[in-house]
Amino acid sequence: MRDLIIGCTTNYDWDKLKYWVNSINKSGFQGDKVMVAFNISFETIEKLIGAGFQVVLPGKKNEEERRYEYQSNLPVHVERFIHIYNYLHTSEPYRFVITTDVKDVIFQSDPTKFLGMELPGAKLMFASESIKYKDEPWGNQNLIETFGPYFHNIFKENEIYNVGVLAGRGEAMKHLFAMIFVMSVNRPIPIVDQSTFNFMISQEPYKSIARYMKSEDGWACQLGTTADPSKIEQSRPFLLEAEPKMIDGKVATSTGKDFTIVHQYDRVPEWKKIIEEKYND
Repeated sequence: MRDLIIGCTTNYDWDKLKYWVNSINKSGFQGDKVMVAFNISFETIEKLIGAGFQVVLPGKKNEEERRYEYQSNLPVHVERFIHIYNYLHTSEPYRFVITTDVKDVIFQSDPTKFLGMELPGAKLMFASESIKYKDEPWGNQNLIETFGPYFHNIFKENEIYNVGVLAGRGEAMKHLFAMIFVMSVNRPIPIVDQSTFNFMISQEPYKSIARYMKSEDGWACQLGTTADPSKIEQSRPFLLEAEPKMIDGKVATSTGKDFTIVHQYDRVPEWKKIIEEKYND
């Protein structure tokens, strides 16, 4: 069976997307590569196709502006899940499916290699932010706004897992995307996917079918909580794991294991410069 990496974008040009794209192409990944693009220029579409990506275009063609345009009442970070679900629903089955944010993520190695070693016996893989809700100001407030004080009191001690890096077996991922969309779509605040996702995965069936990966496992790091120089002094006392390092041009665990996926690399200016030089055209 084939494998898939799929991302979503709106209003990003090639200069914002090329690091994600180029890192995938340099990782050794051999599966299908897809971008769901809501608002995007013809030029960027051509660049993606030239890099070996299939581009899914929900919007309408605007010949005068030379772009595809898409209008919706839903925020893209919510709507993306139903479009990824639809892509999987109309495709042949996949073995592994990986989806990540695209503007601030790079792949340092082929993710299917890690999944092949670590996923047997499970169907989904989630990536920790290495901090609890009550100790991360943005996440804590988002949890309150999404579900109110009652559920916040129940879940504030939970470790946060990031919705921007998701992976697992194809059929389980398809169902996960549908559930995130359904649970998020009628929430009263703009950014609901993160807390909705964390609420879901604290329940069954996810607790029985998922692997909840720690940062030190080397799957994915979330640098917004573990390395952002503007926040690290505040968050360091509450981190549940050791901080990542930059070793020979790669982001690694405290023990020197290279991460497969690096998320929020743009939060660390010194590392951002190294990474973008490496994955530039």
